[in-house]
Amino acid sequence: MDIFESGIPNLRITAKRSQFQFIETTTVLEAWNGYMKNYRNETRVTDGTVKLDFGGYNVEDKSIDWQPQINAYHHLLENQYAVRDSILRALSEEVDRFTQYLDPDDSFVPNITPETRGCFDFKPFIGPVSVSFDEEESRNGVSYLQWHFDCAWDVEHGLAAITHEDRVIDLDRGETDIWKIYADNGTLAEKQKEYEERAKNFKPPKRQKPWWRFW
Repeated sequence: MDIFESGIPNLRITAKRSQFQFIETTTVLEAWNGYMKNYRNETRVTDGTVKLDFGGYNVEDKSIDWQPQINAYHHLLENQYAVRDSILRALSEEVDRFTQYLDPDDSFVPNITPETRGCFDFKPFIGPVSVSFDEEESRNGVSYLQWHFDCAWDVEHGLAAITHEDRVIDLDRGETDIWKIYADNGTLAEKQKEYEERAKNFKPPKRQKPWWRFW
């Protein structure tokens, strides 16, 4: 199914470079209503509005299978509270790794105790900004999602997550590990072989002479 015939509202082409186009929309994920949003270092509260990025495609390529991304979109909207809770549970377990070098008494650092670890309120500390639907990797007909969050304790890099349906595949500061997707969908050995083949056949570009040198 063509994504523009999928019923996903307000899809738009945000950039066009020759035959290559980028598609996105925005939606409100009510599950994230009231979470933090940071804009130019001014803390605000989000109503759950996020950008949904469906990536780029060549308009001349009629073989694109949009169905995994469409399936992921509908799953996200229908199960947004379960997805949110999975991300928050993972963050509750991992947050010490992100904040271990910070002063726990600072207001922007979540002060989690053993008693509050399973029920800590992260609303003042994170909030979703965008969700990207993987254009190439899927499992059981559903694309993986790449999340980017504003983050109170790391304004520069933010927080990143990979989810598939209700599961969290990776959680880290700034960016995630694509190899964890390959491990999850069973393509790790194939991707590793492709990587090693490219590395083996890589040839550095020839060094060019300065424009003024004629010999």
